[in-house]
Amino acid sequence: MNKYLEAEKWILDRGTHKGPYSLDKIEYLLEELKAPQREYACILIGGTNGKGSVTAITESILLHCQDYQIGSYTSPHLLSLRERIKIQGEPISEKLVINGVKALKEITKVMDKESSLGSPAFFEIMTALGFWALRESDIDLALVEVGLGGRFDSTNACEPEISVITNIGTDHQKYLGDTKEKIAHEKLGIIRKNRPLLTTEKDPAILEIFKQECEEKKAKLVVIEPNYGFELIESQKEGHFIKLPFSEDSIFFPMPGAHQLENLSLVMAIIEQMRKNGFEIPDEAIVEGIKTAHWAGRLQWIKGEPDILLDGAHNNEGLETLVNYLNSFQSEKPVNIIFGALKDKPFGEMAKRLEPFGYKLCFVPPTCPRCPSKEDFDKSGISDKWQWFDNFSSALESCKDDKEHTILVCGSLYLISDALGKLKTEN
Repeated sequence: MNKYLEAEKWILDRGTHKGPYSLDKIEYLLEELKAPQREYACILIGGTNGKGSVTAITESILLHCQDYQIGSYTSPHLLSLRERIKIQGEPISEKLVINGVKALKEITKVMDKESSLGSPAFFEIMTALGFWALRESDIDLALVEVGLGGRFDSTNACEPEISVITNIGTDHQKYLGDTKEKIAHEKLGIIRKNRPLLTTEKDPAILEIFKQECEEKKAKLVVIEPNYGFELIESQKEGHFIKLPFSEDSIFFPMPGAHQLENLSLVMAIIEQMRKNGFEIPDEAIVEGIKTAHWAGRLQWIKGEPDILLDGAHNNEGLETLVNYLNSFQSEKPVNIIFGALKDKPFGEMAKRLEPFGYKLCFVPPTCPRCPSKEDFDKSGISDKWQWFDNFSSALESCKDDKEHTILVCGSLYLISDALGKLKTEN
């Protein structure tokens, strides 16, 4: 095994955090690494859905600003662990991972033996590696996507000059609380005193919680209205034509779905706030960044015979967004659906929502320890219209028999990873 694969295995073998939850471990790791997260400006982006897209669009714009070195930290990855940490839009090098793991191993030797500290888990190690690698790459600004929740998420160890919460949904109730109000309080842990919080949340009750928390911390709350910063000309299956106030011509924003317009509104507000904070972001960078924005596995079309649509609709809110898209742009061809979700998701209900759109219905367990078994599938009450397949490859072969059909692959991002891996080897 080469040094990179050894380093990657060491990270993955750290396992998941079982609780109790706090920032103690990540703060110790970062302190021993000489506080890399304090060496550059940060924007911390949280929320139930859309935070990855908001990060991707913002990053695309900033990459067209020649004066800044941009880094990002996102999760999960689809094909490579290195995707989580990007410098100027590119995954970090294997060498940087190797060197970072070498430094982290020395720190974790102490933590593993000292019960008062405790062993750090995968996401704490990965986040520490991310903050360290961004410093080693001499970046000016980091876009940091919250992993889960906010208050005790490892990414919250940074000091953002702008905090962002896209929206509040009902995902991860086991960890964050069984109501939207409880989940909101957890996610609001990322706000900072005298720093702005930007959001596109619409629920008046949740916004009242936002308002109260921001007043307590003297943080400015900015609620973004629909189509903020642009005019919508036309939405199409593969994206949207929009008009920016400083551009004479319309431009194409190649991220499909009405929800991406909401994400773009939030990005426009982030850019506006960054300009107020002293960042020089030319209008041309905004135009080019929007035109070239992309986020793999989210309403991503792959042209071929047949065409394939990938979407990581891994929770109820994400699935509702996909359903709205399918209703808005009804396929001219029959659709074969390959769907898979983790066993802690309401996959029976999610499958039922997808049924009206499918000609052939295939359920696949994603490659993940938390995937449902055939027994879970049989006991779930899922309709007998759905056929079980042991893996993505067998489901894809079955669906490809119908060359004139479209294939929709949706559900867990682990399934999207399986799909992208398989499709990459075929091309």
